[in-house]
Amino acid sequence: MPGYSGLELCRMVSKQALKTQVIIISGYAEFSYAQKAIQYGVLGYCLKPVEYDEVTGLLLKAIRNLQQSTPSLISSDDFLAAVDGNDTDKISRYLEENGILQDSYYFVSSVSDAPLQLPGTLSFRVGINHYGYLSCSPYDRNLLEEASRSPGVLGIGVYPLAVTARDFQMAFYKYTSMAYHFFMDPDCRICDTYHDFHSVPLMLQIQKAMSFAEKERLCELLTQLKEGDPYKQLSIHSAQLLYNLIISNPQLVVNPQDYMLYNYRQLVHEYASFTELLDSLLQLINAAPETHEESEGLSNVYFLRIMKYVNTYYHENITLRDVAKMVNLNPNYISQLFKKSAGTTFSHYLTNLRITNAKKLLTTTDISINEISLKTGFNDYFYFLKTFKKYTGHTPSEYRNLSYERD
Repeated sequence: MPGYSGLELCRMVSKQALKTQVIIISGYAEFSYAQKAIQYGVLGYCLKPVEYDEVTGLLLKAIRNLQQSTPSLISSDDFLAAVDGNDTDKISRYLEENGILQDSYYFVSSVSDAPLQLPGTLSFRVGINHYGYLSCSPYDRNLLEEASRSPGVLGIGVYPLAVTARDFQMAFYKYTSMAYHFFMDPDCRICDTYHDFHSVPLMLQIQKAMSFAEKERLCELLTQLKEGDPYKQLSIHSAQLLYNLIISNPQLVVNPQDYMLYNYRQLVHEYASFTELLDSLLQLINAAPETHEESEGLSNVYFLRIMKYVNTYYHENITLRDVAKMVNLNPNYISQLFKKSAGTTFSHYLTNLRITNAKKLLTTTDISINEISLKTGFNDYFYFLKTFKKYTGHTPSEYRNLSYERD
């Protein structure tokens, strides 16, 4: 810098009380030089050769200082967390900051490779290939029909009513599930009706058979549900609820904990359609406990392969069935082997691994919480929020802020 030294520049920044964050990287190890720099309020003084972790920590601290010194804007992550917590004040602030504060709004969501091009909307990502859209006016049906025919678009959900800020939470969960109705009805590309669990009378009989663990009767009713097509009047939320109610009953299914599905993306990843899901449930209900007469050494070989696979691909949408395919074994046997060898269930181990890596990203990077949820295998933002709080006692934002305070 002709005419100025690094220290002179630091002095000028300090004198003018600028918000500029200064980090010095120098080959000078003299204490007096470093002491002078500190007097001028530099954020850090790094000696060459520079350590990556040291600089990263200082850059993150600089970002935090700048964020704290400027008016706080609500991010799309904060908005989604506010919807999840039904925080109407924060929702309204977010809408006001984006210049669209009014009495009511219209919602659309899509399951698509990329966000839809819908003019005049505020869009946000809900999960992997899942997007939400908010508009001040009703959506053009012709525009949605055209969008539904675009490559990479699997389904669109349209909430049929105008929604006020206080009803965002209720509407949000409904219209995001409606975009997945193609799972129930492959011919339905645009869904504007929400069907609850009891939309189909047969579901009451199924619920009763589940309650009394009547396997034969339950299989008979599930077969009726599959063959009669009434399931098309159910939502994917009802499909997930039915699946998890059956799976979580140890009188019906062996090793239930490893088969639970926690979001719609998992459901679609695991099964091509609702009829395939029903076939799987019928197999699980009728399955006997899996036994293998293998040596302990061979079991260890399988377990090591499984652990390597899980630790490598935990950030992807893997399930017990994916692991079973990888080693060409029955999922029931994999579940038993994992519990015996690891001392915990496959599901708990995978979730704990994802949470551990999410905590690391929260404290060592400044990437958005939504992005962290995707990078660690939580393909649904809301599931990530709930799971992270369950495991740590804090929301991801709270955990990140606490780590900043400790620093």
